[in-house]
Amino acid sequence: MVSPHELADPELRRDRRIVVYGLGLILLVGFLLFLPDLVPGSARQVVSDLAHARIVSVAPVQSGAQPTATVMVVDGADAGMRVTAVLQGPSSQLQLPDYRAGDEVVLSIDHQPGAPTTYTVIDRWRLPLLGVLATAFVVAAAAIAGWRGLRAVVSLALTVGFVIRLLIPLLLLGWNPVVLAVVFGIAVTALSFMLTQGPSRTTIAALIGTSAGLLVTGILALAVTAAAQFTSAQGSDQVVTLGQLVGNRIDLSGLLLAAVIFGGLGVLNDVAMSQAATVEEIASVDPTLRARDLFARAMNVGVAHLAATINTLVFAYLGTALPLLVILAIQVSSFSAAINQEVIAVEVVRTLVGSLGILAAVPLTTAVAASWQGRPADRPAPAMAGTGGLEG
Repeated sequence: MVSPHELADPELRRDRRIVVYGLGLILLVGFLLFLPDLVPGSARQVVSDLAHARIVSVAPVQSGAQPTATVMVVDGADAGMRVTAVLQGPSSQLQLPDYRAGDEVVLSIDHQPGAPTTYTVIDRWRLPLLGVLATAFVVAAAAIAGWRGLRAVVSLALTVGFVIRLLIPLLLLGWNPVVLAVVFGIAVTALSFMLTQGPSRTTIAALIGTSAGLLVTGILALAVTAAAQFTSAQGSDQVVTLGQLVGNRIDLSGLLLAAVIFGGLGVLNDVAMSQAATVEEIASVDPTLRARDLFARAMNVGVAHLAATINTLVFAYLGTALPLLVILAIQVSSFSAAINQEVIAVEVVRTLVGSLGILAAVPLTTAVAASWQGRPADRPAPAMAGTGGLEG
């Protein structure tokens, strides 16, 4: 029989937590693996396949003709097949990469009804490099953050899996993108927090704060977009292309609103967890503080954090829109007229709406976390140094 001393042993608690995490991960991975393909057959309009290939030889460039090369398919059912392919840059760029014999490339195989199959080299094959970078990321996370870092990596992998296997198929089935974004954002946040932090009052307070921030972001995005009278494409070439492929199956305006919500989710997670953890730390250091005092002191930290956090969001959107801003600076003389263009106004709305969601999440999370600490008399005294350790 296990004694109370053994039950209080941090190592035993850690081992049991590992078992619980392991069982939970097995269930989640099993769900993703055995989840049926939800993408409707009518949504699949594949006219182009992509294959991993290797350039065998590059043909001399003829005047006025497109450059070509002989390539061999490396993987898949067509492995070993040699074809003549047109050489292009990524996304049909005019700037052609310096392709040479032996280069690993991406081969586009285009099937058009009633026409012969065409082959085009569209980019370099970078999967090995990406694999090395991903491995370095996992090793660094484990080396710096230990078990918690590995849990964060697992949480990231599961999030990507749910996006591919669940979120995108549901969008193609016609589900409301904004509702999906809010619900999926809350679910992913809960999964991430539980895997990386474990169940606690701090985790739940951070989850409530994140959920509130997401709701504020979603409501504001709907209201401001309607008031701004943006078109359904909102200045995005990708959305125009998507509309041609899926027709009315997806609410394109809603899809872009969902993108606004997801764009601020990571920062929301950061500020909400930081505020909840700050409240807990302050309460543990000074158990005599009342809830309103905890709120005030934690908000001092939150306000200092907010400036950097909002800058993070602004610079993230700026990084996406920078080439466009430079083009407008060259082509448009009036700054106010440039800002008024839909493609720029959309980015301004995304930045400000996302920032407002973050601003709402900070006080809400802090208030919830402070109220859950209870009265000073109900809190445990701070632990003496050397009596315990951090659990990874």
